[in-house]
Amino acid sequence: MDAPPPTKPPRGVKYGKDESAGCGFLVNVIKSLGFSETTEERQKEKQKIEAEFKRSDLRLNELVSRHDQQLTQVLPLFSQVSSEVTASRERIHAVKENLGVCKRLLQCRRDELRKMWTDAVQHKYVLEMLEQIQELRKVPQRVVGYTAKRQYLHASKALTDALATLNGPLQAVEGLSDLRTDLQTRRQQLYQRLHEELVTQVYTNSANEALSSFERTNSNRLNSSFTRGIGARRSTDRIEANARVRKALAEMAQSFDLDKAEVIEDADLIYPELSMSYFVAIIVESFGMLHKVPDSLETLRVQIQTELLNVVRHTTHLLSASGATADTNPLLTLLEVIFKQFKAIAKTHSLLLKNYLSVGQKYSVVGPQPYDLTDFWAQAQSVLQLLLTDYLDIQNAASDESAQTGFSEPTSNINSYFLRRKVPSTKRAMFKFDKSSHVDSNSNSDSFKEHRRNASDASVDDNLAAQLGGSGKGSTSGLFRHEKKQREKILICTPDQNIITKVYLPLMGYIKEIENFMKCKPGQPCSLHDFLDNYIKDTFLSKGHNRNLQLTIESLSKNQDAWRTIISPEEIKALNLSRPLLQSTVMVERRLMETKNLIQDLPCYSEDLLKMVCALLKAYREICQAAYRGIVQPDSEDKRIYSVAWLKDEDISRFLKTLPNWTDLKTSSQKSRHNRKLHRGSFEPSEEESPLQVQQRNIREAEMLTSNLGEGGITQQEILVEISVLKELAILQESMEWFSCRVSEFANDLRRPLVNGLNAVPAECGADIAVKDGTIKVMTNLALEFDELANTCLLVLHLEVRVQCFHYLRSKASVRTNSYVGSKDDILEPDRQVQVLTKRLSEMDEAFSATLHPRKTRYIFEGLAHLASRILIQASNYLEHIDQITVQRMCRNAIALQQTLSNITASREVALDQARHFYELLCMEPDEILNALLERGTQFSEMQLLNALQLSCKSFGITDANLLASYQQKLSDILGAKPSKGVVV
Repeated sequence: MDAPPPTKPPRGVKYGKDESAGCGFLVNVIKSLGFSETTEERQKEKQKIEAEFKRSDLRLNELVSRHDQQLTQVLPLFSQVSSEVTASRERIHAVKENLGVCKRLLQCRRDELRKMWTDAVQHKYVLEMLEQIQELRKVPQRVVGYTAKRQYLHASKALTDALATLNGPLQAVEGLSDLRTDLQTRRQQLYQRLHEELVTQVYTNSANEALSSFERTNSNRLNSSFTRGIGARRSTDRIEANARVRKALAEMAQSFDLDKAEVIEDADLIYPELSMSYFVAIIVESFGMLHKVPDSLETLRVQIQTELLNVVRHTTHLLSASGATADTNPLLTLLEVIFKQFKAIAKTHSLLLKNYLSVGQKYSVVGPQPYDLTDFWAQAQSVLQLLLTDYLDIQNAASDESAQTGFSEPTSNINSYFLRRKVPSTKRAMFKFDKSSHVDSNSNSDSFKEHRRNASDASVDDNLAAQLGGSGKGSTSGLFRHEKKQREKILICTPDQNIITKVYLPLMGYIKEIENFMKCKPGQPCSLHDFLDNYIKDTFLSKGHNRNLQLTIESLSKNQDAWRTIISPEEIKALNLSRPLLQSTVMVERRLMETKNLIQDLPCYSEDLLKMVCALLKAYREICQAAYRGIVQPDSEDKRIYSVAWLKDEDISRFLKTLPNWTDLKTSSQKSRHNRKLHRGSFEPSEEESPLQVQQRNIREAEMLTSNLGEGGITQQEILVEISVLKELAILQESMEWFSCRVSEFANDLRRPLVNGLNAVPAECGADIAVKDGTIKVMTNLALEFDELANTCLLVLHLEVRVQCFHYLRSKASVRTNSYVGSKDDILEPDRQVQVLTKRLSEMDEAFSATLHPRKTRYIFEGLAHLASRILIQASNYLEHIDQITVQRMCRNAIALQQTLSNITASREVALDQARHFYELLCMEPDEILNALLERGTQFSEMQLLNALQLSCKSFGITDANLLASYQQKLSDILGAKPSKGVVV
């Protein structure tokens, strides 16, 4: 009993393949017996096996004896376990039979329960459908309530869920078809309402905010109806409402919670910018719920132009009604307000497109992508083009041009006016069309204007309806109801092509901003820029300004009245002038100033304008030169005017221009140009000349002219006889000089900045503003040519007065026949030719005083006394003999000329005293002449004194050649030994 209980051998022990263990040994035995070839080997193997068996038997007996007690304990235990296993098997068999019975009973109950469960599920589904139908019937009323409170998200959610239910679980319910149709209609109506609200936010409210900003910055207060009236609200309510809106926008940006999205019922409490952001976000979210994002995007894109036109029309009406633009250019004000409104609308569009992009990603919208701001600005440019088309009156440009060019005028050349012996030939047009552009305003013009499209009455409803199909979206009364009607035409000012000069620079500033918005590349301007550029070049300049310049030149070259008339005294005063000018010159100068103003208003087209101006000036220069030739060459025959022929001599012309009186005249003219008010009417020489220098200069001129004339005389046909011709030449000189100054000032102004504040002009336009040096040089050269023509006219007048002195004082035939010898009564009066000359000098002085500046009149007559004195002294060369009567007559001539010239120049002309003194010498004997020379000095040249000695000898009968030679020798000694005290003339 004390021995340990038997242990169970380990399970899963397998015998190896060695010969001493288990089956492996038996297998080896079988193999060895099988492979044994002889009986002896088998016997050996058998003996071996038996030996091993005996050894195993001994070992087994030993083990049994050793474990006998354990075996005794195991056997009873084995019997007990076997009996318990048998009893357990019997109990399990009974349980199995009982389970089979239960299974059969449960199968019967399962069928009953399944039927009952199916009935319960059916009843539950029916109840749910009834509840859904009941809720669906309440949806229309809820939508109406939500819409009235502007709770668009709730309304959209209710409609979307209701339609999803009707088109989903309740799709087969035929009794709900009317409700389904009603909800679909309400869905479309809600979409229309949302779109109207969105259009109001994007266009109306944005435009009103820009208009309010303009009202605040403008000194002229606009009508209070411009902005939406906001009643007095308590500040706490406003602050609370705006805080709630900001919170709602922040929550909507992160995650959408319908219960917290719409919290505002009174929109007037919200700041305009917050209100716009809030409602735009709500409306676009509602479009996403209603699955209307593609439709709304397309509708918005199509309606941009229509809505912008409505904004323009509404703003035009408000500005016209309020009179806020009375002190400024109304179109400028309108453009400023409209562009501010367009920028505000573009800003709202940017916010709108961001919301569309977010909602499109959220609802996985498949369809057209949102348009960008480039599309908006493209439509805005179209609207501005329509607006400008109205105010610039582009469509009436052709008729206006025909009205301007349809008048009839004489076609005779300007030279015919200056021809004295020709009858001007006039040609009349065969047909007249001067009335063609003035049609009946109640008939054709109305029918024509009805078809004109403009920004205030243009309608795009037809195009919009065609693109939107059956839903037909309008823009004013019923957004989606197409109504074709003629809109009211409202213009803030009268259409005029010249209005472009007032609005160009502001427009270029707006265009620059638009191109920045559209990110246009350099060299690729926007459409509005192209439109403006084409209008200015093709219509305003070529058919307007440039055409007017051409008509001006044509009228000057064909119409004689343009050269017959001078400006009125009122015009002289208005131009701050002291002398009259040619009407044609003033007309051309006005065209020049118009162009100058145009260059300031349209700086980008300065080069084009200046090219036309240069062409105008060149044509006018030809006309003026033709006018000059008509004055100085009046006859058809080739008969020269002596003063003109003299001036054509380059030596004479150059000599006259080097004299101090000419340089002083030009210097004083230049000074007066710089300071007209201080120096007007005054003559200030550049350097003060001494009396001796003045005499020497005048003597030089007189010697040059008399030496150039030689021995020949001047006939009546070689002078300008009519004073009116000289007056015309003087007026031409004043006109050309004044016009040259104006052209020169114009050219100098081009070297300075053309317009103040050119920062409003685009960079590509600003690059063209700088006028080319070549153009300025051309204008400067033209100014010099006009100035040269004026100089030529003045020099011709200067020489003409001297030529007429030669003509009247140097008549060889009359001198040689001693025409001065007559009765005693004739001694008291000057010679008839001298009387004619003094009269003409007085007439010329009167004509020049009325037409030329005093300093020019002084230049013409200054030094004339020296020339007249020299001519009178040289007249002695043609006298065969001398007597007291001739000397008195010559002295009388000198005194008459001296009196006349003194009255003209307002100074005593002492040069003519020398002529009188010379003839007084002729009354002396030769010895007395020589003694007078010794006492007083020589005042005359040697040739003049020799001539005086010869005449004195003749008058006293001295014919001895030796005596004459002695007198000449004494004269030579006196002149060689004693310097002269006087001035040689």
